[in-house]
Amino acid sequence: NTNMGGGTAAKEHPVEYFCASTLAAVVNYPLWRASALGQSGFRVCLAGANPLISNAASSFPALVPYFYAFSPPYKGMMATVMGMSWARAAIF
Repeated sequence: NTNMGGGTAAKEHPVEYFCASTLAAVVNYPLWRASALGQSGFRVCLAGANPLISNAASSFPALVPYFYAFSPPYKGMMATVMGMSWARAAIF
């Protein structure tokens, strides 16, 4: 059983596909978080952040959502990553 690309089908390697989907979701979670913040219209402030990050954020205000997305707390991360992993695994 092969897919259109001529390789093996995902059904033959479900663990590998799910692990790859989970890794992709973990790597992309901060970018998803920054995108969700931007689309929702929230304004992010870095009160109490590391002075190095605060200085960088004041120099590049457009990057503040990304600084915030890569920093804790990671509320909802597990549910989001699991949902993204399941969706990617189901698609591929």
